[in-house]
Amino acid sequence: MKKIIAAMIALAAVSSAAYASPLTTYQKGQTEINVGMWDASAKSNGYKSDGEWNFTGGLTYGINDKWAAQYQYTGLSTDHTGGNMNELNALYSINPEVAAFGGWNRIHMSDFPDRVFGSSDRTNNVAQLGLIARHPLTDGLDVYAKGALGTEQTTMWEAGVDLAIDEDLDLNAGYHYLNTKGNDDKNVSYKGFMAGVSYRFGGSNEYGTGTNGMIDDSAYARANQEERVSTVSTVQKSETPAAVVTTTNNAGAETTVQVPADTPVAAPENDYYFNSVLFNEDSSDIIPAQKINLDAFVKEAKETGHVFKLVGRTDATGSADYNENLASRRIKAVRDYAVSKGVDASKLVEMVKGSEGSTGKNEGDRRVDIFEHK
Repeated sequence: MKKIIAAMIALAAVSSAAYASPLTTYQKGQTEINVGMWDASAKSNGYKSDGEWNFTGGLTYGINDKWAAQYQYTGLSTDHTGGNMNELNALYSINPEVAAFGGWNRIHMSDFPDRVFGSSDRTNNVAQLGLIARHPLTDGLDVYAKGALGTEQTTMWEAGVDLAIDEDLDLNAGYHYLNTKGNDDKNVSYKGFMAGVSYRFGGSNEYGTGTNGMIDDSAYARANQEERVSTVSTVQKSETPAAVVTTTNNAGAETTVQVPADTPVAAPENDYYFNSVLFNEDSSDIIPAQKINLDAFVKEAKETGHVFKLVGRTDATGSADYNENLASRRIKAVRDYAVSKGVDASKLVEMVKGSEGSTGKNEGDRRVDIFEHK
């Protein structure tokens, strides 16, 4: 197992995404499937049973950007005992790195010697509450921890590392511990190393995002046509007897005019929608899942040298002054990220929109829109 963890850390240098399991952020319709193995050993009242590899697996389904439902199965077999654990939980995202969960856990233990806790079998039905936390170490490697307290004298915790292979596929390895009631005097504990793989698919929002917060640029651009701002610049005199110039306004209407010779011509330029960076409610912190959009913007800015406009927006909750301040802080977060990656700060133009145009508590309004001037 130590070799597995070391290999995962070494591979982190070639990974380019930062997504982790267990999930702490959710999308409506997004599903994560996880499967793995756990080397569980058992101990109670001086009795020990050495480890045996067990199957673990589960499914997490996003209800919206805050809530998800989860089923998780964990085998509890050791060299001389049997059993399993089945969990049903509701999960709530507190912020991008922390989620809370609560639910029901059925812990079944079997084939213990009668002397251990007075019976060979025991089943505990546990109501539990817990927290999940994760934190990125590099762009591809996260550490995570999960802990819970429950009825029937039950405690559970897990900690490990998670390596992103791509935006939808993770490898994870860690250590798991479970302690629960055997009888009124004795508890039973299980512990051991575990390793697994997680895969995500689906997920959308009103603008048609795919997995992990990526925005469908074509759908989002159609929803933001009103943001295209036309500008003009003067070019050199025409050397031809006459010229025909066609201009297009923001509404799509075309106007054609004939320009006499030796007349300076206003050549149209536009701000074209590039992509957007989404934020959590009342937050200007960069969401790890949004880094793929930020990195695409950084790549385009560095390759083209174009001017980019950053338009900060919020939903309609809060006062106008507060929302303008929040929108400004979101722009600063995007700007600071781009500059830290080598983008020329003089090529970035800021525009604060606040809650302008928002009609309520809309998830899609918590964003910075990025426009490329060309």
